[in-house]
Formats: sequence, structure tokens, C-alpha cells
Amino acid sequence: MKTVLTLLVDCAGMFEGGRTAAANLPVKKFIAALPADLPIRILRYSDTVMWHLGPEPVPAGEVEWTDLPSGGYLSSLAHAANLAGQNLAAVPDIRNIVLLVSDGALSDPEEIVQAVLAKRFDAAVIRAAVPLTPGANTAVLRMFAGDNIFDSSVLLDPRPFLASFGESSAASAVPHAASIPITLSCTIDLGDGDSFSLSVSGTDISAVKEEMRSCLAEFGREDDSVRKKITEYVRLVF
Repeated sequence: MKTVLTLLVDCAGMFEGGRTAAANLPVKKFIAALPADLPIRILRYSDTVMWHLGPEPVPAGEVEWTDLPSGGYLSSLAHAANLAGQNLAAVPDIRNIVLLVSDGALSDPEEIVQAVLAKRFDAAVIRAAVPLTPGANTAVLRMFAGDNIFDSSVLLDPRPFLASFGESSAASAVPHAASIPITLSCTIDLGDGDSFSLSVSGTDISAVKEEMRSCLAEFGREDDSVRKKITEYVRLVF
């Protein structure tokens, strides 16, 4: 049976690109670690919805990554589910897996989201979710995915995610190693009631630290005052 993986990535509420910085590197690494022949597509959403990759699936090994842009300030999961559902082929030899990558923000009424899911996703579609930030609203993730909620570490090593659905990861670029996942988290006060949270996971502490530094540098790129706060945080912590 052929598996097609569709990612729904929440790009909403990104003041100065904050959540984009938190999402881009993990999602990019997730795709790079997938089996090269696994067909994927990516739908990004905020107050609008757009195919970032697709709607025709592309083998993961052929993806030329383009950074996710900052979105609006709404998270229209109903709109995203509606568009994604229209492109799920309901045929016996295709297994559709839809992975929601979100912090659980929701601007649509829950009953609307549930109605769209019931209309657009038949029982054969496998729905899963992974939190984008440590403080994610798991109630929204659970509404979408039921019990199929995964730790954010699968964005760096998708083998447990794939294995849970019986999908082989033999073609993955991730080398096999029996390692204990490491997670680093931080929350930085940006002033005026704004803050930024980031969580990075992996099995190598040096790589995890470097990834966090990269995400923080990306986040502070567009604003001088934010960049100074980020720089001071990195100096003190790293």
C-alpha cells in the first residue's frame, strides 16, 4: 500500500516571525529525515490557507525546501482541513496520513472544525498531531488527532512516527541509534506582554544546542530590540 503524508502547518500569530523561526528548522529537518521515496505535501495556514508544497505529492527526497512565511493572526484550522480533505484520494491502495503541526491555536468554532473533519476525512484517513511549542493547547490537537499526538522529538527523528503506522523508515537518512531524546526549552520575555517560547529535541546535545541557537538567530533577524534580547539570552545560556 502506498502512503501519502500531508502536513498541515500552523503559521498564524507570528509576531516578527517568531513562530516561523520555531517551525521552519524542525519541519525542514523532519522532511529531510523522511524516507526519500515517501510522497509528501505541505499546507500552511493562518487566516488564509495555501499549499506550500503540493497539492500533488512530491517524494521527500526531491523536496527543495522553501522557508514557511509568517502568516496572519488567525488559525483557521477548519479552512485548512477543508482544503486538505479535498485532495485526499479515497482509493484502496493509498494510505493517507495527515499530520497537524501546531501550538493548538484556533480561531474557528470547534463545532465547525469537527463538521469539516467529519465531511472531508473518511474513516480511512489517519490523523496525527505534534505540538509546535511547549505550551501547545493539546485539547485542539486531540480534537484533530484523537490519541495520535506525538512528542516534538519526532520532527527531528520521524522513525517512531512512521513505525506507529506500520510505515518503514529504512530509506530514511537518519542513522539508527539507541539514544535517549534530549529536549531544550526556553521562554524569552520580549517586553510589552510579548514572549517567545521554543523547544528543540534530538539525541545529540551539541546538535540540539546548535539548532536552538540557529532558531533563536532566525527569530531575531528582523527586529533590532528583539535581536539584542536574543543575543543576551544566548550569551548567558550558551
